[in-house]
Amino acid sequence: MSFQIPSFNRKTKILLVQLGSPENPSVSAVRKYLKNFLGDPRVVDINPWIWKFILNFFVLPFRPRNSAKLYSRIWSDGAFPLIKNTETFTESVRSALLEIDKTGFVEVNHAFLLSNPKIKTVYDEWEQDIREGKGATKLIVLPMFPQYSESTVASGVDALAAELAKRVKIPTFELITNFHRTHAFIDNSVLLIEKKIRELKQRNINLDSLIISFHGMQKRRIIEKDDDYYRHCYETFRLISQKVKTLDADCFKMSFQSRFGSEEWITPYTDDVVKNLVDEGNKEIAIYSASFVADCLETLDELGHELAEDTKTWGGRLHPINCLNSDKKWCEDFARFLFIQAEGSAQEKEDLEYRLSVEDYKTMPNLSFEK
Repeated sequence: MSFQIPSFNRKTKILLVQLGSPENPSVSAVRKYLKNFLGDPRVVDINPWIWKFILNFFVLPFRPRNSAKLYSRIWSDGAFPLIKNTETFTESVRSALLEIDKTGFVEVNHAFLLSNPKIKTVYDEWEQDIREGKGATKLIVLPMFPQYSESTVASGVDALAAELAKRVKIPTFELITNFHRTHAFIDNSVLLIEKKIRELKQRNINLDSLIISFHGMQKRRIIEKDDDYYRHCYETFRLISQKVKTLDADCFKMSFQSRFGSEEWITPYTDDVVKNLVDEGNKEIAIYSASFVADCLETLDELGHELAEDTKTWGGRLHPINCLNSDKKWCEDFARFLFIQAEGSAQEKEDLEYRLSVEDYKTMPNLSFEK
């Protein structure tokens, strides 16, 4: 047995975890992706035996063909936007970190739950650094979903736990489960929205409404399982709507997109909100999907294509706002956020986030079952 003298130079490795995309827009690749995604009990949390039957006999034989058509609309230059955006974002954050942290105490990488590289790859690199005496004293894992939910963040935690279960060497590690109230996320979302408003005004388009939309979730998960997701969405909406100064407060609407199955989901539904606004005479509507930091099928096609086309047929115009993606200031601010998480004091970490008042929460709509 050989013994490697350990390095005494500290290094924190930060792992940014995203969901991933199919390998390509073929039916077979989409079927494989959906099988893994929808087969996760954190994503679909009903009786596993019943769901396995439904998934294999009613979902996977039919849904991939339609989904492949949708994925083909956003496939470009041999990759999907989520993959490219995540890679570019990580590279930009890495460069920004080097400006903040010239000593190299903090290193950032990305991994996907359903695409390559996976968590295993990054973990192997961490162990290799240990063997080579390069130092890797702490691991910070950050699922790249602003708001916590069981179906996203907890799924990423499960993937990490499964990898840890196979290993002898376990690092000192930290898990960041949300970042929706951080200055980095809120301030740059506001800048992105205000930039879009200015661009529209230059084209003589004055917005009637701005929708802050979030990925949907079953009400049951909030009411019965006490998932934090709905509260985090409301906090995001409240902070963004308070800080965008170029629109009146009554122009902002919160909604939820992407329903699946027959359960009651959080309302109001995004398509219903858009149609009602158009029917009321609000023809120019912008939409920002605050559940995502990188554009994907849901933002580009479901909202940017399908809902935009529906809005036209209803008599209005929908103006989608891109996700933060690899925006320069967002990458710089997020790099600072990561550096403070790795090297900052408790007070510095606390100062990274906005706080809401008691009065803010009094306007949060209560959820209840309608049926």
